[in-house]
Amino acid sequence: MKNIQIQKSNSTEQETIEIEKNMVIVGANGAGKSRLGSKLEQINSPTKRISAQRYLQLAEAVQKQNFETAKNQLNDSYKNKPPIQPQNDYQQVLISLFAQEAQRNEEVVNTIKLKGKITKKQTPASIKEEVIAIWDFVFPYRKLNLENDKVRADGFSGTEMSDGEKVGLYLISQILLAEKNCTLIIDEPELHLHKSLMVRLWNKLEEYRSDCAFIYITHDLDFAVSKASSKLIWMKSYSNNIWIWEEINQNGIIPENLFLEVLGSREDILFVEGEKGSLDIQIYQAYYENFTIIPRGSYEKVIEAVKGLRNNTALHHKKVYGLIDRDFHLESKLNSWKRKKVFSIPVNKVENIFLLPEVIDIVCQYLEKVEKKDEIIAEIRMHYKKNKAKISFRASKDRMHRHIGECFGLIKSKKGYEKFKKSIFTELDNLAAVSLPNHDAELLEILNVLPHKGLTTKIQRKLELSGNEYRNLVLNFLISTDKRKPLIKILKKYLPEIK
Repeated sequence: MKNIQIQKSNSTEQETIEIEKNMVIVGANGAGKSRLGSKLEQINSPTKRISAQRYLQLAEAVQKQNFETAKNQLNDSYKNKPPIQPQNDYQQVLISLFAQEAQRNEEVVNTIKLKGKITKKQTPASIKEEVIAIWDFVFPYRKLNLENDKVRADGFSGTEMSDGEKVGLYLISQILLAEKNCTLIIDEPELHLHKSLMVRLWNKLEEYRSDCAFIYITHDLDFAVSKASSKLIWMKSYSNNIWIWEEINQNGIIPENLFLEVLGSREDILFVEGEKGSLDIQIYQAYYENFTIIPRGSYEKVIEAVKGLRNNTALHHKKVYGLIDRDFHLESKLNSWKRKKVFSIPVNKVENIFLLPEVIDIVCQYLEKVEKKDEIIAEIRMHYKKNKAKISFRASKDRMHRHIGECFGLIKSKKGYEKFKKSIFTELDNLAAVSLPNHDAELLEILNVLPHKGLTTKIQRKLELSGNEYRNLVLNFLISTDKRKPLIKILKKYLPEIK
């Protein structure tokens, strides 16, 4: 937990608020968010504010400096500057990276001279090496090389990187170069970054800098609601050094007036299952680019949110939809919800999108391991065959549980209760009869009923991948210029058109 000083709403006095790891400040353009960020920088210490106005020009080569000089010049380049002044420190950021590694190398040499030797485990990682490790996680399709005082990407000059890649390198470096236990104030963290990429980037940076508190300032509701944040502040207005703001309860639906103020006439709303920062959100943000994606947790919450807002269209002008997993829902239920604008994906769980044959094929081709595709599909079939009895039991249990809950909730009288008792066992017997495809059926038929969430971790071993590398690769294809188009074409066959 970290204590943050903030100016009280509608007051010149200050108060202390406690945040666990981060805080998101969201509001419309002109609401005073950037000015508040500048104020937070002044009244908290130590702080580092990264302006929304940042130049992304890279020089061909990085100048040499000792680390103390580089660090001091970098700190002077952003400290207590006006909130709207552009931040032109990219070159100094890179100089600091190379200078810190040079200092690390010098310290290692001195240790060797003193002790005679030093093991690899005893050698501390340089900040530059950590930057590359995070880069590889966020941009695995592009190889970053920071050697010989130059920035290179896939053999080309760093000047040829996309704006998203340039800002990614800049932000990773800035955050890792920040001093210990710092309050980091990031204005427009989503700028130049794809929706799904920005969530992964900031989650990873928070993991690396767990000693720091992150304060994000944004007018992007997608970012505000998808970030797993401990505090969500709605910035309403600013005038004469007075801010009017309100802390939003994130357990409920974001207030409708916040939707209107932040979004105006922008994207329509798509409620989905899952939590902030979850896999569901990353996939849907990458695919459904024309929607603001809002996670609601369970499918019941998705249906409830869609129903609530569609029944109150007099209060807003947004189009509202829902998207849920197929799960083991009855076809009649899925069709009924679809008529109410709650759509379903054609596979049991959203994770199964990674197991679609065409997706497996595109990954195998990229890794130049085309021969592994059949092995992976065979592994999925074998897993399904081995667990078929368990899947059948789970499907029966889930359907019966839902049915009992729905029927019991409809009882309004003793007569209704008696009717429930008479009919329920026959209905449950019918629901228990689950028909599952054979293990040699079309793969999509198997993925429709396969609920196993950890299967991607298992099958990726055949590609010599570990951790979440397989999933991260596919997610990056969804935002990569050259890989996005073919993958979107594949997903269009499976993901529903929302309208």
